Amino acid sequence: EIYTWVGANHSVLVSVNPFKTLPIYTVSSMEEHSKPSPNKPPPPHTFAIANSSYMKMKLSLKNQSILISGESGAGKTEATKQCLAFLAEVAGSENNVEQKILNANPVLEAFGNAKTLRNNNSSRFGRWMEIHFEERGSICGCRIENYLLEKARVSFQTSGERNYHIFYQLCFSGVGTRFGVTSPSEYRYLNQSGCETVRGIDDTADFNDVCLALSQLGFVEEELDELFGLICAVLHLGNITFKSDGDQGSVVEGSAALQEAAKQLKIDPKTLGTVLCERSIEVRGEKNRILHKPVEALEAADSLAKAVYGNMFDWLVKRINSSVEGKKGLFIGILDIFGFEIFKKNSFEQLCINFTNEKLQQHFNTNTFKEEESVYVSEGIKFTKVPFIDNQPVLDLIEKKPVGLLVLLDEEIRLPKGSDAKWLEKCDNNHGAHPCWLSDKSARMKLDKSNFTVRHYAGDVEYDSTSFYDKNKDALFRDLYDAMTLSGNKIAKEIFPPKDKNPRKIVSISGQFRTQLIELMKIVNETAPHYIRCVKPNDEKRPNTFDTKMSLEQLTYAGVFEAVKIRKSGYPFRLLHRAFVARYRCLAKGRTQIPVRGGDDRETAKKIMGCLPQDFTEVQIGNTMVLYRAEEHRILELLRNLALEIIVPVAQRGSRRGLGKKYLRKLREAKKFLKEAYDKGNDAAALDRAISKTNELLGPMRKLFEHEPKELSMCKELRHKLQERVELTKIMSGLVGKDPMSVYPELGCAIVRANKIKDIPGTAAEMEVESKCRDMLKSCAGPRIDPLAEEALWLLKREAMVDVLAQADEVGYISSDIDEIRAKLALGEEAFVKLQLKKANELNDPDRVINREIRLKELYLDAYGSMFTFDKFSLLRDPDEWASMKLFGFAFNKDQIAASFLYHTGSPIHASLTKLESPLSKEAVKMFKNIMGYMGDRKYPYPDTLAQEVIACGLANEPLRAELYCQVMKQLQENPSFASESKGWELMSLFLSCFPPPPSVENVISMFLREHCEEDKREKYTQSLHMIIYGGARRKAMSMSEIPHTVANFFDKPITERYMAEDFVGVATRFGGEGDGGPETVVGVGGNVDGGRVGGAAAKKPSPPPKAGGGAKPAPPPKPGKGGAGAVPGRPPPPPPPPPAVTSVPMATTLFDYLPGSQPGMLNLKKAETVVVLNSEDSEWWLVQKNGEEGWVPAAYMKLNN
Repeated sequence: EIYTWVGANHSVLVSVNPFKTLPIYTVSSMEEHSKPSPNKPPPPHTFAIANSSYMKMKLSLKNQSILISGESGAGKTEATKQCLAFLAEVAGSENNVEQKILNANPVLEAFGNAKTLRNNNSSRFGRWMEIHFEERGSICGCRIENYLLEKARVSFQTSGERNYHIFYQLCFSGVGTRFGVTSPSEYRYLNQSGCETVRGIDDTADFNDVCLALSQLGFVEEELDELFGLICAVLHLGNITFKSDGDQGSVVEGSAALQEAAKQLKIDPKTLGTVLCERSIEVRGEKNRILHKPVEALEAADSLAKAVYGNMFDWLVKRINSSVEGKKGLFIGILDIFGFEIFKKNSFEQLCINFTNEKLQQHFNTNTFKEEESVYVSEGIKFTKVPFIDNQPVLDLIEKKPVGLLVLLDEEIRLPKGSDAKWLEKCDNNHGAHPCWLSDKSARMKLDKSNFTVRHYAGDVEYDSTSFYDKNKDALFRDLYDAMTLSGNKIAKEIFPPKDKNPRKIVSISGQFRTQLIELMKIVNETAPHYIRCVKPNDEKRPNTFDTKMSLEQLTYAGVFEAVKIRKSGYPFRLLHRAFVARYRCLAKGRTQIPVRGGDDRETAKKIMGCLPQDFTEVQIGNTMVLYRAEEHRILELLRNLALEIIVPVAQRGSRRGLGKKYLRKLREAKKFLKEAYDKGNDAAALDRAISKTNELLGPMRKLFEHEPKELSMCKELRHKLQERVELTKIMSGLVGKDPMSVYPELGCAIVRANKIKDIPGTAAEMEVESKCRDMLKSCAGPRIDPLAEEALWLLKREAMVDVLAQADEVGYISSDIDEIRAKLALGEEAFVKLQLKKANELNDPDRVINREIRLKELYLDAYGSMFTFDKFSLLRDPDEWASMKLFGFAFNKDQIAASFLYHTGSPIHASLTKLESPLSKEAVKMFKNIMGYMGDRKYPYPDTLAQEVIACGLANEPLRAELYCQVMKQLQENPSFASESKGWELMSLFLSCFPPPPSVENVISMFLREHCEEDKREKYTQSLHMIIYGGARRKAMSMSEIPHTVANFFDKPITERYMAEDFVGVATRFGGEGDGGPETVVGVGGNVDGGRVGGAAAKKPSPPPKAGGGAKPAPPPKPGKGGAGAVPGRPPPPPPPPPAVTSVPMATTLFDYLPGSQPGMLNLKKAETVVVLNSEDSEWWLVQKNGEEGWVPAAYMKLNN
């Protein structure tokens, strides 16, 4: 548990950073929190806070805010992403703008976050995000405001920290080489801290995410080149070195870095070198040159680098705003701003950051304590006053005019000879007696230090005043600025617009920041606030470690304990008299009479409370509001739900009756014109019109009523057959005139399809073409059918025999083998299965049975694969019918929705792709969002948790497996994003490692892999498909740590020969010879005794299993490629002696007879026998016990008992 509520009204959430990914942020979790149970409080979660703000915004029509606070590393950025993901999922949008808002996150993190000593992904800027909503509640736009980027980090980082992520991403991804940037160790701005990589951060993968997000935000390639060029120019500026010119000035030492920086900035190298080494000032209209010493020239280069990066970041935020902006409406604001900071060396930036946190703490105090007390006073309610720490004194110390610390600093930079020392002296003189100013002037003078200490709400912080003056002024020499205005880089020209020649009023950094902060607090004060107080449980960033003292300190400084006290003693639930009456008037039904409208709302509220039998003496009816605590709120809500359970069903019955009658009228109308179209016969256009009209007529009501007219199915079937006739005629026309032997498979497939539509005769020309094809097939049937008949008899494979007999009957072919096949197929099902098992046991080769089944499938798909393309999958819904099931927007984009049915989409689906009942269809819709999230088509936090949930769903719900495979195939078809497609194939590999597809979709998936998988990967995917089909689903759900491991090792996992396409003889054959070792041969698929069968090769007899010496037990077969006694290269040998029997004794049932005879280590079993499983760790062989006798049996022949 990492969350808890403070108070019963659930507006304050405490969140503990777990320092690990938890599976509690999936689509299912979002759905659970978006539809909380009315009879129990929502569990604490960031999603619950986000949902509360969203619902209150819609109900009260008032702007909301979520203020996330805590020290650095407490998890504020993650909480922000979770809230944004929830709002995007629940509210959605008409134009997909919510996905753009989520895409802004990785971009802003790359450019504005860095590794610090306390946090590997610390926000080095503040941001306020306003998510605007339309009247219906969908997202219509966003506005982002950024605050106080830490520009000093560009040129300097403390040991163990890093610069901004984007620098390392460009270096490690290799993209930086296009702009002259290589390894981070080569750049002064990146190598000074001794930290270039961070455990748990993959800079290359993160950069790919950033590029994808930028493209989805509408950045074009030219913009990206100029943006990345500016970032790389910053690194080159840091590498420029200077030396003395022999006099008072300096010159650039070595031109490589200067040339590269000028190239990326697109300015003249000579101009850049000049403005770095000197500057000009104008006094009374006369210009004077001031030469820079080497140290000053280096500082000028650093100033330019910081100015470029800072201005570029501001431009980036504005550019993102232009992509996500929309019309204004009610909004939910989310504040993610730097946490309270105490470092070894604290400077100007830390003072501004801690000042911001003081402001936020004051808002929390005001809202939680002061306003609480003022409400009770105004309502005339008695309450117990709770003392709390008021931080107004420290705010006055920092900002109050005329002598606040930042106010004095602004004055200092306007003086001709201002300095840090003079500012600090003024602070001492004005605040020596202030309780929050802890500077000892005399001690500081003796030690020659420039430190001072401020007592903040979170503790005492010692600051170093060095560079306060320069950082607040943040002045870039005019010559450097003017040089940047000449840049050929469009972004640079935009962020450095030309200035006029008149000197401007100096605007300080602290002044700008205070103005921004005032505006922010003004907006926040006008919203209904919700708080997330983030807690950092330990300094080591270690999971499962909780430092109690450290956590209690954070809760104390955040005012959480005082908030708990006032919530317990106060009345957290309050409604205006009129709102209370409107909500709970249903409780008075049957108990007392209350006016429908008009009357005194206060008296009506008293009347409602008085008529109830429960004890509500603790409910306070104030001057304008009714106030009560959690227990009373729970009882009132329970009574209200009970009352509504009586009222609502009455309204529902009436509504259902009306909808039912309306649907019945539509059905009758549809049946009429469907029958008319069907009676016209072979009129495809009339059928299309009737089907389309039906879809439009029934439309979304299909989701309410499952019944459909049988005439619709009849018309669809007839339309399908007409289309099939057209396609077949086209195919057959191409076959007529060719050599029958060369196109035999195509002829067979065409005739099989033609037989299915015999009841729909074509035109005379169409039937003539069909007749010619039938004659061609008959002319070459003998040479083709005889080998197939012989093979079918040898294997006794029902599907093969039925197919051969059908082909023979089609062309009227007769032979002794055909007669024998006809006789065997006439046997009952049980007798035929016994013959099959007898033949398999004669060969004593269960592996080969599996191998040949796989090969037969492959051969079957070679000939008839066109029948199993994705769009022909029989369980899929009709595209038009599926489009009709969308509740909103159907009339406008039905054709577009139907066209996207089986192709990649960037929007969630509204109904399952396959024909599923309502509960399963809803689950399928939810799982599709998880699939989109894992593939990156839709932004959700922690993609691996989404994959984990989909896999768990597939393992637990067999009826959903076909749907899940179809959803992945849909997202892989015509996917425009390489990154998304790659993740889709990763998901396919995870499915094929966890659960098999149902038999109905096996061939569809096989054909999909053939048509869409890359050639060099196709075989591995196909073999994995066979392996999961025969091996069965894994028994345990996949853990989160297994997901990346499974994906990374998918192409390296061993595949046994039984799952490969080549014929494989694993054990002794009917001839009693040795597999793969002797000269004799055994019949296989496509082969006879002499190996001369068309299309196949003879297989050698396998080696006999080794004998177990000294009565030892057999051991499990070694894995492929490991050898061992009796091992045969390229396949696992039969089992040698086993390890000691394991203690667990699960039971299993035999699915088929397994009769290996007297082979050592094997156990003879009959179908349906129950045995004890001693060892099932091997996926190929299990060690079992029957009547005290132990031995190995094929795992594929066994089924564990539940």
